[in-house]
Amino acid sequence: MNAPTKPFTADVVEMLSFPTFVQVTHNLIAAKFDLMKFTPAKCILDIALATGRLRADGHVIESSSGTFALALAILCSLYDLRLTLVTGPTSDVVRWRLENLGAVLHTVHASKNCEGGIQQARLEVLAGLRSSIPKSFWPQQYTNYLNSFSYRPIAERVLLTQPKIDVIVGTVGSGGSLFGVASVLQHANPDLKVVAVDHNRSVIFGAQARRISKMCRETFEQILAMGAGIPMGNVDFERCDEVHWVPVPKMVQKVHDFHRRSGMLVGPSSGAALTVAEWFAAQDPSRTVLTILPDHGVRYVETMFNPGWLNNWNEDLSRDWAGPRDIASLQEVSEGWCRFMWGRRKYRDVAGVDPAPRPAGYNP
Repeated sequence: MNAPTKPFTADVVEMLSFPTFVQVTHNLIAAKFDLMKFTPAKCILDIALATGRLRADGHVIESSSGTFALALAILCSLYDLRLTLVTGPTSDVVRWRLENLGAVLHTVHASKNCEGGIQQARLEVLAGLRSSIPKSFWPQQYTNYLNSFSYRPIAERVLLTQPKIDVIVGTVGSGGSLFGVASVLQHANPDLKVVAVDHNRSVIFGAQARRISKMCRETFEQILAMGAGIPMGNVDFERCDEVHWVPVPKMVQKVHDFHRRSGMLVGPSSGAALTVAEWFAAQDPSRTVLTILPDHGVRYVETMFNPGWLNNWNEDLSRDWAGPRDIASLQEVSEGWCRFMWGRRKYRDVAGVDPAPRPAGYNP
């Protein structure tokens, strides 16, 4: 059956489903989303309703602290569905929005250094809640193939605007956006370079950083848009040409710089993407670079845009990186900005093992 609607649903859906394309420099285009995860959340819920996996008055349950949580909250409000969320620490403004939209929250405050980090800890709480909520629907954003598939219309809209993209740069959370868009763009241009951007505490690309900055270590659960502790099923390693690990101080510096230049308020994932995309665009002005800015800055008003919070990190924020340091192995990932040539290889061919959660007690 079709999703129920309210009079303004179509306008809200159109507004949130597609990004605004911003010409950052003459050869750099940014796909700026207000709420990027709205795209996969809507696709997953619509198909679940159409196939009967989710009843019209059903109950959705998911683990998310960020944009996917907010997207589900908006959609469940529009569709008159119940929603239970297992979250990590959230800002007051995000918690207010989720609860105002009707979501019931179960908060996991810290990972306690368990295997897989806070994301695995949340999934364990989720499993217990699902057993107590019969017939609930779990979108499974980390592994659901519809996550990547849902971005095809956005990639097709990119090609209408700019028929040839040479480089795409995107941060990797669940893996859906970068590789969903890249799959379409690579069909149009097989030579497209796909550049993934990650947090140096993340396990997604097998980084084994022995040392990271204090800011990266102590804020990554506060601003957990990046830094996965578990493998993500939507990461298409064989489409990836290279990986950049960008330290949190650089993300924050870039976000503040971007606001000064444009007036646009974006979050740390966007700062990481912009850091690498602007560097690529400057290296070769003849190449057209597309980057994805996934997060609005409102989620971070209590952290990245709070002078008191920023004062805690003056030493880290005084450092800067003009460009990446090339590394030859995953063991060389460090506290700085690092670049590794992935070469469209399978994970095992690069790392020597299969993807695995972060080891318990990992705290470089």
